[in-house]
Amino acid sequence: MANTDTNASASKTILLTGATGKQGRAFIAALAPPAPPPNDHDTDAASPFHILALTRDPSSPSARSLASQSNVTLVKADLNDPASVRGAFELAKGEYGGVWGVFCVLAFPGLGDDGAGEERQGKTIADLALEFAVSTFVYSSAERGGESADDSRQGSGRAKVAIERHVKGLGEKGLRWTILRPGFFMENFEGRIGSITTAVLQCGLKPTTQVQLIAADDIGRTAAGVFQDPDAYACKVLAVIGDFLSMPEQAAAYKHATGRARPAIPAFLARILMTLNTHTRGIVADIERVQKARTEGAVPDLDVQIALAKKAYPGMRTFEQWAADAKARQVQGDSWKGNWNQVSLLRLVTGKS
Repeated sequence: MANTDTNASASKTILLTGATGKQGRAFIAALAPPAPPPNDHDTDAASPFHILALTRDPSSPSARSLASQSNVTLVKADLNDPASVRGAFELAKGEYGGVWGVFCVLAFPGLGDDGAGEERQGKTIADLALEFAVSTFVYSSAERGGESADDSRQGSGRAKVAIERHVKGLGEKGLRWTILRPGFFMENFEGRIGSITTAVLQCGLKPTTQVQLIAADDIGRTAAGVFQDPDAYACKVLAVIGDFLSMPEQAAAYKHATGRARPAIPAFLARILMTLNTHTRGIVADIERVQKARTEGAVPDLDVQIALAKKAYPGMRTFEQWAADAKARQVQGDSWKGNWNQVSLLRLVTGKS
């Protein structure tokens, strides 16, 4: 553990899973203590929130980088070990007066995984949140064109549906929840994997099909907005979507933002990949299904859910703004390479997790 300062006891304690990922890091940054006034070296500004960042390895470089922030305490816990997660709640109860909020972000288990582990993790955290009387539980799920196809979801998608239903059921027992449903991560278009994703979707999607897009760190910022005004979002679903763009529209936005064409592997290789990989074909089919549901009015609450998310975080970026930011990160040597969201190049080609 780290940073167990006296300010923590006066703050609202939030337990965060997925702390070292993009959503978690953005969440922590959004709730960081305000910077002191210029030339005022005596002011020790305190955040109203103290974050318990769960990590399997507090000694890892990614975890240690979080520990330098004054409102973050690292807590060793393995989401596959319910006893260790319970230990985090008990530690908070003993040292900080309990857990006030939980932001539950679960890692994508990989292509072809049945999602059983993800489901167990989510349900365990939600159960503990109810048991320990957490005031606000925020779960990062996925937008999927409403709920009409929920019973046919597979893998990680099925797990997210099961967790959502479980959380809502706990709401009837007193758990105050908010569910975030992000769109397709813009980061899926970064690096080597991104050049494959771009080509596959260009070949597989209709030219008019719009993809629901979101920058991963904007999800974390939206969650931070929820915790800053939890009553406004209690027992509500927020669709976290920054842009709707077809693949040709994305290409134009990317070029306008960066001055160059978006990287993509040759189309014939993308077609071979789709032939070999059933999971890749499934992603394309699912995006088409979501488009059909949205354009045919099968998701009547979507506009309200998007408006709620943008109320929580008004600065949500468009794809063009994200592409400009991504270009800046590449110039600075900070870009995502080859294994975004547990998807390696080998897994993408073979379809094996």
